[in-house]
Amino acid sequence: MSDEHPKHPVQGWDTIRSDPEGDRFWQFVSDKYAMKDFMRACYVTTYCPVMYIDEHGKEIPPPCLPHALRDQVITSCDLHLMEVVDLLKPRVIVAIGSFTFEQVSKLFCSTEVGPAVYPMLHPSPSNALSAKKWLSVIGDQLLYAGVPQIIARGD
Repeated sequence: MSDEHPKHPVQGWDTIRSDPEGDRFWQFVSDKYAMKDFMRACYVTTYCPVMYIDEHGKEIPPPCLPHALRDQVITSCDLHLMEVVDLLKPRVIVAIGSFTFEQVSKLFCSTEVGPAVYPMLHPSPSNALSAKKWLSVIGDQLLYAGVPQIIARGD
C-alpha cells in the first residue's frame, strides 16, 4: 500500500474531485439520450480503476508507468474487465481512448468468444482532434458501434 499524495487524498464515494474528461462524456450522454434509457442499456466502467501519481501530484497514465509496474497494472486491469464482462455478458464494448481500445481488443479479439469492441475518441481536451471535433466524432463512432439502436431497444 502506497502513501496517498496530499494533492489527491483517497476519499472514496465522498470525493468532490472533478474529472473534466468524465464530465465531458456524461454531458454528451445526458444531452443525447434520456439518462434512464442509457443506464438501462449501457454500463460504464473504467479499464484502470486505480490512479497513479508522481511526486508532484501529476497523474501517470498506465502506458507511461515503468515497464515492470505497467505489466502488473495491465494484468490487473485485464482481469477486472474480464470479470465485468463475464458478469454482464455485453455484446458490445466501446473502449474510450486508443490505449484502452488496444488493450480491450487484445482481450476480445473475436466476437465468437466475446463482445464486439469499438473505439471511441478520448474526451481529453489536450488531444487536438478531441478538442475540436469530439462531439461529432464520437456521435459517429457510437452510431457505428450500434449504441443508439441498443439504447432504443433497451438491450
